[in-house]
Amino acid sequence: MELYHIHLLGNHDRLYKEGKEFVVDKNKFNNRLYNRVYEANSTVDINRYKELTDYINYLLISKGYQPFDSRINLGEIIDLYSNVRFSSRYIPMLLEDSKKIAFDQGINLREMAMEEYRKENCSQLPSRMHSLFACSSDGIEYWSTQIHDSDADIYRIDAFDEPFVSNDGLLPDEGLCYGDKIQASYRYFHPSKKDLNPRNDEYLVQGKVRVLKKVDEIRY
Repeated sequence: MELYHIHLLGNHDRLYKEGKEFVVDKNKFNNRLYNRVYEANSTVDINRYKELTDYINYLLISKGYQPFDSRINLGEIIDLYSNVRFSSRYIPMLLEDSKKIAFDQGINLREMAMEEYRKENCSQLPSRMHSLFACSSDGIEYWSTQIHDSDADIYRIDAFDEPFVSNDGLLPDEGLCYGDKIQASYRYFHPSKKDLNPRNDEYLVQGKVRVLKKVDEIRY
């Protein structure tokens, strides 16, 4: 089955050569989403605020934190925002870093909830964290717009085994509590795609794959 895969650079790059065949093993293949969830770093680089280093360390120590080791977490960012009179140029940076951490944590909780549901209720279906994500030709434009800050190459691939197909409109709402996220995962793994845009379909590919051709790239 011919599909398209948007490959984010920096993960299994060696596999993506025209004509190369490889196996997406359901037990051993860790995709970019897996790395994002299980190797996530809920901190940001404090060097963005280099001019405030001495004051930041003073503040962290006074609050009972250890001096920073070049990274800072969301709670520390909020402390800084609440207690430091920043020049106006720092405020957008603080808000941007806070938003990134909160967004990543929301994604991670959603994916862990979905994996918990799958293992308990439909373990025969592929894991989102051990699959190759793909789309149809109609979905390339939509999925390309979901790549916000990473370079990527777009490949046409041949999936030898029938993939599982769902739709990102069926993902659990990130505003749900963890238990409700687990329950809401039913919709994704038992998809009824009525009234959903097929361009948003996502294919979870496992098994043998052949890379056919690089068709485009995304660069930042």
